[in-house]
Amino acid sequence: MLFSLLLLSIVEGISEFLPVSSTGHMILLSHWLNMNEPFIQSFIIVIQFGAILAVLGVEPSYFKQSLQHPFGKQNRALVIAMLPVLGVGFLLKDAIKAIFTPQVVFMGLIVGGIMLILADALIPKASSKTNAPKVSYWQAVMVGCWQCLSLWPGMSRSAMTIIGGMVSGLNRVSAASFSFVLAFPIMAIICGYELSSSWVSATATEWCLILGGIATSFFVARLTMRWFLGVVHRWGLTAFGVYRIAVGGIGWVFFT
Repeated sequence: MLFSLLLLSIVEGISEFLPVSSTGHMILLSHWLNMNEPFIQSFIIVIQFGAILAVLGVEPSYFKQSLQHPFGKQNRALVIAMLPVLGVGFLLKDAIKAIFTPQVVFMGLIVGGIMLILADALIPKASSKTNAPKVSYWQAVMVGCWQCLSLWPGMSRSAMTIIGGMVSGLNRVSAASFSFVLAFPIMAIICGYELSSSWVSATATEWCLILGGIATSFFVARLTMRWFLGVVHRWGLTAFGVYRIAVGGIGWVFFT
């Protein structure tokens, strides 16, 4: 049990900000480990908070500016980008939970992988490397709408927001950086909602396991994020698309 939870936390930390669907990987891994009890479902959601805390260390200037200008354009753009997925996700939350199956994840991995490869091939590469993107309101709307596609398990919030940023005119690194900072408020709300609905029934042992999972995903995500920005700047997103198609294809053939 302890080893399985540690493995889930490591996979979450690695995959949260990569465009490969952390939720999809967690669903597949929990099925493979035969861990389908309610606590595991809550554990998978809540430990994402550890990963998103790592954003504070990678984009400190962005969050410092947000705190200095709480009603500034930067925060307004974040709110605009958040609203579509929060609204659609709330309305469809029961339907979304019902399709958290390996088959749906495999298809999401394949479709999202194809979209990443097409975006990388068709959208011109920009040479600049910007870690704190300036996002217009229109770009925020575009990213927010694309992010709604991530409600399909296996599609990846990171992948869809990066593609949305690229479609709206951001370069690859700027789009990835905005995807990082956008994850913080959204996942904080989702994790907070999950905790508020399940914390009363959690035992002291389960709370210790959750806190350990949050800490593990934080440290792993911190290492992964800077590596990912370097990869995107040098080589783009195609390799991640190929990986998604391979995993989804293999899974579809052997596990459905």
